[in-house]
Amino acid sequence: MSHESEGILQTLQRQALPDLIHSITEKKQSKKLRITHIAGDIENHEASQYLVDAYAQTSAEGVRCKIIESIGKFHDPEMLGWLAERLKNPHISIQCFAIWAMGELKTPRAAALLLPRLWSSNRYIQMTVIDALGKTGKNGAVASELSTFLRDEDVQVRYLVAKALMGTAGPDAAPVLAERLMEEPSVDVQEALARTLGRTGGAVGIGHLIELLKYPPSQATEHWAEVGLEAADPALVFPVIEPFANGDDFRLKVAALRILNELRKTSR
Repeated sequence: MSHESEGILQTLQRQALPDLIHSITEKKQSKKLRITHIAGDIENHEASQYLVDAYAQTSAEGVRCKIIESIGKFHDPEMLGWLAERLKNPHISIQCFAIWAMGELKTPRAAALLLPRLWSSNRYIQMTVIDALGKTGKNGAVASELSTFLRDEDVQVRYLVAKALMGTAGPDAAPVLAERLMEEPSVDVQEALARTLGRTGGAVGIGHLIELLKYPPSQATEHWAEVGLEAADPALVFPVIEPFANGDDFRLKVAALRILNELRKTSR
């Protein structure tokens, strides 16, 4: 093996896991090395099989991580069992990439396999599981488990949970989200909580946001109320916000017009 090849492998092994964690915790998607072209027919799963064979032919940890990442990119639910087997690998990086790929399959079947790992003592595994669970669909039990971490001391964990709840929570989680929004010190987490409350809370969540808009304890709270309402279902928001746009309260009138304008943009 050439010195150049050794350097690439060492870089892959060193950077694979940090790159993955960065990609799920940062607002902007980071650039990730991945396989962009393979031979085979995706429709009959030849593509995934090609990657499975490639995985078996190498022992390089970093290369295996990138192969698993590429398998996840195909969103093939038939790969769930194979990916679950990678959770037994002793390397944390391979486990994390397998967890991430299981989330990319976007199948509810992955939730039962991922939930036990939510309580891992390894923070990388825990954060990757939170992100993956958010892609497995609406599930009250999963949302309840995730909500436990909304008070975690790690701001990255709280941010991931707030985002993951957008995919798993329903209107019954609205009171918890609204309460946490009022207590959360991080601006980034506040934004994620507000959007999740608006998107998943239905009429209950919109009710909480309207109350915050009408009686905001601070300008910041008023801003997050607007963010949440702009993320909500326009059909639910329009009837309750339009009266403010035509009312006499100048502050509410301006806020309502901003919200209506944003909703009209997104609903086109």
